Amino acid sequence: MSAARHKPAESTRRAIAKGESMKKSRNWRARRLTALLGLVLAAALVWGATTAAADSASPAASADKVVLKIGWTVEPDNLNPFIGWQNQDYEIWAINYSFLFGFGVSDTPTLDLASEIPTQENGGLSADGKVWTIKLRLDLKWSDGEPLTADDVAFTYNYIVKNDMFNMALATREILGANAIDPTTVQITCSRPKADMMRIFIPIIPQHIWSKVTPKAATTTFTNPVPIVGSGPFTAVEFEKGKFLRMERNPYYYGKRPAVDEIIFATYQNPDTMTIDLKSGNLDAAWGIPVAQFRTLEAESGTEALAYPYYNWEYLNFNCFDSPDSMGAPVLKDWRFRNAINYAIDREKLCAIAFQGYAAPGTTIVPPKTWQDPDYHWQPAASEEMGFDVAEAGRLLDQAGYPLKSGKRLDKQGKPIVLRLYATTDNVPSQTEGKLIVGWLHELGLNVEFSVLDAGALSARVWNFEGAAYRPDFDMYIDSWLGYVDPGQTLTAEATWQIGSTNEPAWSNAEYDKLSEEQAAQLDPEQRKQSIWRMQQIMYEQTPWVVVAYPDYFEAYDTADWTGWTRVNDGNGPAFFTAGNVDTYVNLKPVVATEAAAGTSSSVWIVVGLVGAAVIVVVLVLLRRRSRGRAVDEA
Repeated sequence: MSAARHKPAESTRRAIAKGESMKKSRNWRARRLTALLGLVLAAALVWGATTAAADSASPAASADKVVLKIGWTVEPDNLNPFIGWQNQDYEIWAINYSFLFGFGVSDTPTLDLASEIPTQENGGLSADGKVWTIKLRLDLKWSDGEPLTADDVAFTYNYIVKNDMFNMALATREILGANAIDPTTVQITCSRPKADMMRIFIPIIPQHIWSKVTPKAATTTFTNPVPIVGSGPFTAVEFEKGKFLRMERNPYYYGKRPAVDEIIFATYQNPDTMTIDLKSGNLDAAWGIPVAQFRTLEAESGTEALAYPYYNWEYLNFNCFDSPDSMGAPVLKDWRFRNAINYAIDREKLCAIAFQGYAAPGTTIVPPKTWQDPDYHWQPAASEEMGFDVAEAGRLLDQAGYPLKSGKRLDKQGKPIVLRLYATTDNVPSQTEGKLIVGWLHELGLNVEFSVLDAGALSARVWNFEGAAYRPDFDMYIDSWLGYVDPGQTLTAEATWQIGSTNEPAWSNAEYDKLSEEQAAQLDPEQRKQSIWRMQQIMYEQTPWVVVAYPDYFEAYDTADWTGWTRVNDGNGPAFFTAGNVDTYVNLKPVVATEAAAGTSSSVWIVVGLVGAAVIVVVLVLLRRRSRGRAVDEA
């Protein structure tokens, strides 16, 4: 399918222009006095009209649309939810599509298309925990006006499950299929109880659109062209790569009617330019702000600047693939060798230097301060923690059979150990981290060859296949992850069956795999927590990767002109760019003028402007009379 790409209005082009101010300066040095008179008169009229619009008590009364402008430095790579993979993609999908259950401001699932939380008491969950009967809201519609029914929900789940759609495979694991009982009731059958059913990222797609897209095209070539039919609060209507993505309010959205008419996500190549535009008022919000600029925004009046952790972590990844096909250094298959490197990394110093203090030392891939009831983060006891201790790291290497001779650490064949370490061009802190790690490992007698690669080039090495054979071609690299809302999904991504896919270390552990299966079916949160804690403990002890830090993300937004910014994670997380939560976009509205200012009508301001213009005209006419007989042209 295809859709016409409309040329954006000139006002839109100005709003999203990168690297330039979006306010054109006026030329106040007119060459003739007569022209000056005209400019002054026009300026006075414009001032009167502009003041009237700015002080209007009700923005909705204006003919202009309410537009929210957000800047970011990385745009969606694909609007198709079965192909795209970046955080920006998930943000757009969450706004454009609805889910059965939403991602609320806390870690508790909320109602989205579903009208009630299914339980055994209300008949929504079978006694064996395998069958979910979900009631939908009444009178749902797609953004094109077509009815949204249980058939669409069943189609979505079956489309994913039957065709093994890669992007959603982890989320729909254990699901056998879905069936529409009636227009407002869908039944989803699982092979066993599914603990994360209400926490999975499955955007419901319209059957009347996607039934015409073959599964092969959906995972390869289909771009999901705009305008995109969805059921979320906004729909993507215009997308120009490298420039902007524009969304319009969905007139058929079933929830609270947003005050915002349009959202423009403007793409910037230069984050400093983006920050300048935010400060000047040309943007209402920005994500991906540089640390230096962030510090200046913290002092800006009328701007809220947030440094916050989310479900993310920074890590040093090892090639643990225990196979003859691996192209990694053999020593990294030994967990004792990996433990030694864990001890050799000074996380405190790394956070202070690479992240300029905007990070906390890391331990596991389930970050702290993210889940509350229960808290799924496991923290090693002081006696278990692998803190910075180069001497201990050296002792472990000696004990494991990697001796130090003439300043060089040798493998079990007596050859000097050489390790390749990669960082990426798009992860600036990783480059600093790499230099620090090289220094620490040098103290252990390890020769490390450090390179900075394009992200695509690194991906090609990590997921290197020769025919059907998976042959990861790396030793170590530094990168960052953003995990799933559900901690079990994050941990299962590193199970053995995910090697060659999300299991980047290509690590395998039988007990870990067993616990992964168990936690996925544990409906009791406390019981599930114990399994999830043990999985983290195993991973920490085996060190398939070193979680070096929990870095902060940076975003800022205008609080002088907007109200309704809604932070997630019980007020400790982001207000937008949450890759799941839509509360801010629905709650935002322009700040209403004060009652006194609101009482002044637009006609009064225009009259004031005209009177001011008349006075200026009289003065300038007098000046012109006095200047007769001499040239008025300026050099």
